Amino acid sequence: MDRTHSPINSLLEQAAHIVRSQKEAAGETEPTEGYKRGQTEELIKFANANGLWISLPNLNVEFLNKGGENEVYTGDKDNIVVKLNNFEYAGDDLENFFIRIAAHNKFFGNVPYQMIGFAYNSQQEFCAVLVQPYILAEREATEDEIAAYMQALGFEMDYYDEYHNSDYEVFDAVPNNVLYGIDGDLYFIDTQIRLRS
Repeated sequence: MDRTHSPINSLLEQAAHIVRSQKEAAGETEPTEGYKRGQTEELIKFANANGLWISLPNLNVEFLNKGGENEVYTGDKDNIVVKLNNFEYAGDDLENFFIRIAAHNKFFGNVPYQMIGFAYNSQQEFCAVLVQPYILAEREATEDEIAAYMQALGFEMDYYDEYHNSDYEVFDAVPNNVLYGIDGDLYFIDTQIRLRS
């Protein structure tokens, strides 16, 4: 994956802009739960207008796992993991999803997310299609290794799996979401991040 010349980050930024613009247009007239519906409608229009629908069979990937918000697939051709994210953890505002992905890429740039389009998952839920490098892991990271890594990034520990700095909260930083790579580095593959309120 050529991240330097990739239009994928541009797609992520464009989709984030659409979501923000829709929220601003709705303003105070729309109840909070209405944001997500309107934002989803705008993203579907964006996907239709720009041919951004992803067909999983064309990616030659195999189902790996399913979590609360992701259906995860792997493809050995490009050493990638493909995640169909249904925006479940974004709450009533999809902007939370885009904030999280941008923050993840800022703090955990050794395993960045790239957005390649949109799809419907096996439950027929509208999803962002994200790719990440496939990590060759020796094992899961330990809680102590995770804590030391987060402290080196300038985060303070709140609980064993929750950290914060002045701007962000990172949670669900548990061993099964953080891998100890065969190269000795830690890879935060699936944590949750939000702005501090």
